[in-house]
Amino acid sequence: MVTVEVDQDLCIGDEICASTVPDIFEMDDMDGLAYVVDGNEELDDESLVEMAREAEQACPVDAITVSE
Repeated sequence: MVTVEVDQDLCIGDEICASTVPDIFEMDDMDGLAYVVDGNEELDDESLVEMAREAEQACPVDAITVSE
C-alpha cells in the first residue's frame, strides 16, 4: 500500500498535479491549493501509484510525498 500526501504549507497551487492526474489530485476552490482526492490517500493500483510518483517528481516545490 502506498500513501499519497500534499503538504499545503509547501504547495503553491500551480495545478500541475491536478491537471496531470485528476483521479488523485484536486484543487481547492477556497485556498487554491492541491489536495488528494478523498479515498485516494492510500493506493494499491500500480498504475495509479506510477502516476502519483510522476506528479511527485513534477511538483516544483516538492509538496507531494508518495511513500510505502
